[in-house]
Amino acid sequence: MRLVLTILLLLAWVLPAPAAWNIVMRDNRRYVSLEDVATFYKMSQPVSEGQKFRLTGAGTSILGTENGRDVLINGVKYVLCFPILTQGGRTLISAMDVVKIIEPILRPQKIKNAAAVRTVILDAGHGGHDSGARGPLGAEKDAALDVVLRAKKLLQENGYQVRCTRLIDTFIPLENRAGFANKHTNAIFVAVHFNKSNTGGGTGLETYCLAPRGVPSMDEENLRYSDFVQYPGHARDPENVALATCVHASLVRTLGLTDRGIKRARFVVIKNLKLPGILVEGGFMSGAPDSRLIATPSYRQKMAQAILDGVNRYKTAVTGQMLYQKPSAVASATDPTTVPNLDGKAAGSPTPSPVGAKTDDQNAVAQVKEALENAAKGN
Repeated sequence: MRLVLTILLLLAWVLPAPAAWNIVMRDNRRYVSLEDVATFYKMSQPVSEGQKFRLTGAGTSILGTENGRDVLINGVKYVLCFPILTQGGRTLISAMDVVKIIEPILRPQKIKNAAAVRTVILDAGHGGHDSGARGPLGAEKDAALDVVLRAKKLLQENGYQVRCTRLIDTFIPLENRAGFANKHTNAIFVAVHFNKSNTGGGTGLETYCLAPRGVPSMDEENLRYSDFVQYPGHARDPENVALATCVHASLVRTLGLTDRGIKRARFVVIKNLKLPGILVEGGFMSGAPDSRLIATPSYRQKMAQAILDGVNRYKTAVTGQMLYQKPSAVASATDPTTVPNLDGKAAGSPTPSPVGAKTDDQNAVAQVKEALENAAKGN
């Protein structure tokens, strides 16, 4: 017994203490400093060059700009939930972005209850009378279906069960697509689309996952009432961003088009999912060089291959078996002994005015914090 106690005391002395997060309230929202982020994830302290900053660690980097929402994490672009702010000479990032984006990206194997992936639901966008975006060389519905059929073959050859919302040129209501996907277990959902521009131009790749509750949708700056609605897909927030990371990074690396980023939206087809799901935009039907590339079978085959590679990366990432190193956008855990506790009160800061209950930002942070703490108990 004495030997056991001695060992426990030694472990307590050797293991790092949980990181202390200094909460700052801004705009009725919790923020933390980049210094705290760097300390927790064992990265170097932030380096600033004008309004730009960067954090680096073992196989990990975060680059961004003060007062902006775009960041590069391991070379992949993300649109944050809220802008980066500055206060008292320190750069601040919202707690929502730490727990909803940075945490599942840098430590995907800590996602609670992430199911093993055995089935992939492929959803070819539009169909039938709904042609989607049109370009000089074809319609979105046809290109999306071709990519899905190619990806289906590759995924099946690699041992996955594959189910498709449509296999022919037919129209399927968006609600029915989500309902079909929800019938499957141990599954993920990938919707394939192509983009359009009202000006006839546009180029690049985008991937969407469900916007967390209390976060503006897409590129909007202001919150709407609908942004506070709880959807089934919110139960999969961590898996959604991890899946988006793996697939989007593979698309950008394989297809070579501009990285327009991983973004958030409340599309019907993803907000009603009960399983992890994303929507990818594989280029612009109307813009050059995208439209010319999309019209070629070789490009669509590469896109299908990128989907397979992304699914494989996600499958290994959430199980903690990081088989892929650079240029993968997913990094393994840096500190398995602690979790980001971001639910504290800012010292000297006024308590946000309650509106019947906690704000949705607070609820979201508390929910993710609880999930992470429960996951940490299994370490």
